[in-house]
Amino acid sequence: MKIEEQRLVDQGLASNEPCIGAAFCTYTFDPAFFEESVLRAVLQLESDPVEDAARYHEEARAALKRIPVACVIDGSVLRGGRRLPYDVHVVRGRTYHPKVYLVLYESEARLAVGSGNLTRSGIEQNTELFFVRRLRYDHRPDAVILRAVSTFLSQSKKLARAEGAQLDLVRKTITNRVGSTVDDREAPAEARFVTTFGESLIEQISRALPDKATITRIGVLAPFYEHDDHHAADSVEGVDSILATLATLRPTDNLAVDVAVPWDDAAVIAPDQPESAALDEGRLWAWRRKQADGVERVDYVTIHEAKTQRVRAVDAHGRGIYLDRAEVEAAILDHSLWPLSRPQVFAPAKILGAIARTFTLQLWLHPTTQRALTIQRRPLHAKLVTITARERGKTHTLVLMGSANASKSALGRPVEQRGNVEAGVLLRLDGEARLHELLPSLVAHTLDGVLLVERPAIEHGVDLSAWIRDAVHDATQRTLTITWSEHGPAALGDWQLRYCDTTRLHGSGAALTPTTLEDFDLDAASAELTFRADGREWPVPIRVLDLSALPDNPALATLGLRELLAVLGRRVGAERISTIHNTRGVAGVNDVLDAVFGEGFGPTDVFKAWWGIADELSNAATVSAFRARLHGHLGAQRVWEQLRDCSDRELSQDEVWLYGCELLRELTLVTIAQGPDHADKRSLLDAFVHSLRTELRSRAPDRTRHAWVEDVAKFYGTGAIDAAP
Repeated sequence: MKIEEQRLVDQGLASNEPCIGAAFCTYTFDPAFFEESVLRAVLQLESDPVEDAARYHEEARAALKRIPVACVIDGSVLRGGRRLPYDVHVVRGRTYHPKVYLVLYESEARLAVGSGNLTRSGIEQNTELFFVRRLRYDHRPDAVILRAVSTFLSQSKKLARAEGAQLDLVRKTITNRVGSTVDDREAPAEARFVTTFGESLIEQISRALPDKATITRIGVLAPFYEHDDHHAADSVEGVDSILATLATLRPTDNLAVDVAVPWDDAAVIAPDQPESAALDEGRLWAWRRKQADGVERVDYVTIHEAKTQRVRAVDAHGRGIYLDRAEVEAAILDHSLWPLSRPQVFAPAKILGAIARTFTLQLWLHPTTQRALTIQRRPLHAKLVTITARERGKTHTLVLMGSANASKSALGRPVEQRGNVEAGVLLRLDGEARLHELLPSLVAHTLDGVLLVERPAIEHGVDLSAWIRDAVHDATQRTLTITWSEHGPAALGDWQLRYCDTTRLHGSGAALTPTTLEDFDLDAASAELTFRADGREWPVPIRVLDLSALPDNPALATLGLRELLAVLGRRVGAERISTIHNTRGVAGVNDVLDAVFGEGFGPTDVFKAWWGIADELSNAATVSAFRARLHGHLGAQRVWEQLRDCSDRELSQDEVWLYGCELLRELTLVTIAQGPDHADKRSLLDAFVHSLRTELRSRAPDRTRHAWVEDVAKFYGTGAIDAAP
């Protein structure tokens, strides 16, 4: 088995179908990359985020109101730069380390579970491994995986402190298509989604092994290992490491252990004056030559012995080979073959030494710098565990591909025992699958031939922004409410909360009650606050309480009745309104509306608005889009409230009632297409219709004073005083 190389976003997650929901779980999160590359592809946004940032932002806001998108991220490495109002759930107080990316389409879901963070390096530059699969809702094994991922999303949200509706909407979209009943007996044997909630990954690997199976080989590929190996003893039993735990699950007497490590100083260009080296020193050599596909690459060989005509060596995959001595010497002369200094690699020396004294250890190096058509720097960030076992004469390999490094906190402990939050996929393959077969860029070498260096532990410092529990923007009320935590990571002194380079709040110590800012509009430039304290600053995501109430463009925040009727009646586009507002102000908008409506709007203008809303409700692809047309910034409720609040000089109450009856009639005629979301859409529509009908009863003119009321009531039926509830 060889892992296919592909672009994760373009080839794995994006589709020609419209997206109907997406959820992303990651450790490190780069908002700018996510918005400009990942969201742009997944949501099929056409505007350029750099060349036409304003149009892109407006298009993205409109899409997010129709399509639920949520991210769950680790708070210790939170980066600033978020501009779009998707939901962000921040997990603090533990290591949240999964990389799970799920995008839903009407005919299928696309899932990626692996090692790459939601950053440019994690998605486009590092050497990463992902399990990528298209999942059909009507295929039972795929549905089992989707239900497991949905459960994981729910568990992750509980760890985050802020609320948010979008993740629940994504999960509801899944449930509407695959159901909610989980039965482990349905789980497919070849692929299973696994996490550290409830049980450690080591325990799940052990359970997947048949009782009478014996392990013949284990393989571990990871850039980070234990940081606490300085207490390792001389025997495997005394080594407090996950490698020792893996090695002693069900071993044979001749257990082989493959360990792959990052090799950061790999050379792909011959030095001007290569050092001289004998051909029998067992050194690693770099060889630039054409491969079988005709592309010139740098390959590696370890040369052990030179005779008159042949040179004995080991190739990059650990196979013994013989080379023509004349060819070798010619390559040395033209500097296409040169000896390398002792490779410096990152791995725990004492742990590997103890493993090597008990088992057969094969070290594999991953060159960070690689050369094919161009020189590329591809740091190793992939994580992989393989367990090869024999049972009744048959060999199979369990492969764990996901986010977990080779450490106790990642593989050896569940979340409930303060282990990391990790996620992966457990695969079962026939036969023996070794690390270099799965990742051909690995280079075989010996433990005594490398210089082992331990990576220093990463210190993140105290994050004082953890004092802020939530920052919620109510687009309808135009407020921003800051909720404070009862406890924080350290004492909080003087602080500032800034938004778009302006200080909006300041104080000393955490507030005991929520703090509300009035007249707050979410700017296109930012969807986060900046919290300054103790000489440092941190981003604080702003959560939008109701995305449907958020205008696509801030210039549309204060649309009046005439603007709403013009846009919904398709007399003037919302984009044109916002452009005129930004360039000519309110007076310019009024000039355009005067040209459209003349002396004032009439029944036809209102009816066209109702017809437009009804048409969009019938064609709404998602529950979010349906709700936006009922309750959103350009929805039926907003227009009805504007009509209802008109003064008697603009509209009589009789006219308002008549317009409400027409709206009710149009809504009762809306056809909701049959599909997984039909019941949710119908529930929203029925609730709105019931509320409107109740209000119209109380607003109906007195039919004893106006003879025409009876005729109108008969025509509309459901708009009459005596209409059935």
